[in-house]
Amino acid sequence: MKTVLVLAALVVVIAGLRVAGGFFLPFISALFLAVISVPVVRFLERRAHLPEALAILLTVLLDIGLVVGFGALLWTSFLGFVEALPAYQLALDDLAHSTVDLARSWHLPVDYALLEELRSAGAVMGVVGDLVHELTQIVSNALMVLLLLGFLLFETRGAREKLHLLLGRANPHIEKTAIAAYEVQRYLVVKTVLSVLTGVLTGCWMAVCGLDFPLLWGLLAFLLNYIPSLGPAISLVPPVLVALLTLGPGGAAAVAAGHLSIGFVIGNVLEPRLMGKTLGLSTLVVFASMFFFFWLWGPVGALFAAPLTMLLRSALEVNEDTRWIAVLLGSHEYVESKRREWGWKTLDERASGLPPPPPPAREGDVPPPAAPPVDEMLDTLQQVREPGVGKDAAE
Repeated sequence: MKTVLVLAALVVVIAGLRVAGGFFLPFISALFLAVISVPVVRFLERRAHLPEALAILLTVLLDIGLVVGFGALLWTSFLGFVEALPAYQLALDDLAHSTVDLARSWHLPVDYALLEELRSAGAVMGVVGDLVHELTQIVSNALMVLLLLGFLLFETRGAREKLHLLLGRANPHIEKTAIAAYEVQRYLVVKTVLSVLTGVLTGCWMAVCGLDFPLLWGLLAFLLNYIPSLGPAISLVPPVLVALLTLGPGGAAAVAAGHLSIGFVIGNVLEPRLMGKTLGLSTLVVFASMFFFFWLWGPVGALFAAPLTMLLRSALEVNEDTRWIAVLLGSHEYVESKRREWGWKTLDERASGLPPPPPPAREGDVPPPAAPPVDEMLDTLQQVREPGVGKDAAE
């Protein structure tokens, strides 16, 4: 009965989150902007020696400039793409007919019903349009987002004191909450830097290839790079289709080769070195969370899927009754580190009676004192056993 009630409550909560997406999306956008902006505020306070209020004000003004500039570039680029979309659709139909005719001339069993499947390739552009449309809606609510951003930045300094007041200073959950917040912050900051680099390099390569709307493809690569693994693959399809229709197969191959090279270097060389194992989620969970949040809140929800799942995993690991769910969500490295921290034993350790391995040492921990060498201990015992040794020395 308890399990049934929990599942029923979970269904009700998920349904409420989906219905209230118009409220939660601006709030979550402001929350993640605040997470990214906190290092800027701390930099202005420590390096520029500015008061907290002035540092937050300058950071909010910087965010306003970036959001407004990004929204204007995205909107103008997308308007041009929408105007050219009917011509691209006609060219796609001609390409599909010519492809089927060529295959039939080679006596291949290809039916004209394949045209409908080829036309469905344009559905990816529809997804891109939905993403841009929802982002422009968020930008249209920029006043609410920026007001929430300012309040969140002012609340960050007093959040720890409030937790100390509510939970007590010796509560271990406060440290775990701080560690989880730091992991999400580090992930978002590093991911933002790498996404900017991906967008700039992609836009420059599209311009070099002579593709239409290189700015739009750069912005698209920047946005979709927040979606682990699948995002760069999605951002590849629209520019390759446009290149195939306008530049031919050679131009499409050049666009695809450059896009794949940029994604490979940043995703497989730079990102592991800068980010390490901060994500701590299994690959299956990353894909599943992306589809779940896409269903819940649309394309913008897919952008926030990874950090939201990280926060959910951190919340589940606090309670001993829900740690098994956090283990299912975590990667192999995460599970191994938490197993040592929690003192869990594997089946082999239980069978052999061996204790679990000690948890990994953290920075600032004092190492335990080293045991004296065995020779020194034996010499001491021998001296104690020799006759004539005083009582004090023996003790």
